[in-house]
Amino acid sequence: MARRGSDSGGAAAFFGVLVLIWVVINYYWVIVGVGAAIGLFFGIRALIRREQERRLAAERDAEILAYRADRQHRWALRGDTRGVYGVEGAKLMKSITPQPDVPSASTPEDDKPYAVIAYTAEDLDVLLSERPTGWTWAAFVSVLVQRYAKVRPRLRDCELNYSAAPIRHLRRGWEVAAYFEDCVDNLCELTERLASFMHSPAFKDVIGFDDEDLADADGIVHVANRMMDFHVRFLALAERCRDVSVPSAYSGLLKDCTHLMGIPLDGYRACIDELVEIVDGMPDVLRHAPSDDVYLGAVVLEMVADDRLMERICKQIEAAAKD
Repeated sequence: MARRGSDSGGAAAFFGVLVLIWVVINYYWVIVGVGAAIGLFFGIRALIRREQERRLAAERDAEILAYRADRQHRWALRGDTRGVYGVEGAKLMKSITPQPDVPSASTPEDDKPYAVIAYTAEDLDVLLSERPTGWTWAAFVSVLVQRYAKVRPRLRDCELNYSAAPIRHLRRGWEVAAYFEDCVDNLCELTERLASFMHSPAFKDVIGFDDEDLADADGIVHVANRMMDFHVRFLALAERCRDVSVPSAYSGLLKDCTHLMGIPLDGYRACIDELVEIVDGMPDVLRHAPSDDVYLGAVVLEMVADDRLMERICKQIEAAAKD
């Protein structure tokens, strides 16, 4: 009986093959057409996705270009030669001829106090109580500068790739993949949270103060501190990426992720430096401005990751997960 069952099963399989061959012969062009349609669908979707990525990259490049134009405009307002000739041109001009001294007529306006950045908590209290001209931006930047100074040793350690904490050793590929995938996910989430924070109406209402007499001093300090809280969290992510050891096969992934985690820190440093320049140069701008309304351009907290870097990291994580 077992033999008859085996013969029956073999006959059914043979019959099924014949049916399949008949379907392929009679519906060949239908199968080819369906396959072509499926391929065309995925091809069009890939083209659309690539076009969307290209458009987003172009928008991002336009934002960066606008930011740099605003920065050059601020340099020009302050009389900085970089505003006319650019950074390299300014160096060349200064090496050829000294910056001319332009005499200006003294007015009673020149004697009024202007705000300066407070580098200590005590000086910040004085700034908030006396409220000289330009105190709002000076107070905001003062908090950023003081908070940045507190974590400067940790930032130096990251730059030196020095770790005082115990190093975690990752031995297997799937461990490496899971670890760095989690780091990248946390970085993306934190970046989105920061963008939501800075685009919130509450943030803009506090920072976009039109009347210094009505500005909220506590709100300014609070918002500046929350902004630097994000900086501390970015720093913690960079330290987490630094404080691991991986097999040599994954050293490229470690290097790329370390570079990626440093991009927000570089963005914060550049943004704070730019704000310090603005506040330091504001007295000269206000003295020579034709009116009290002076547009100094936009200051951008720039965090731009190269698309090739992100693609390389994703491919390395996928490869490590298979090991």
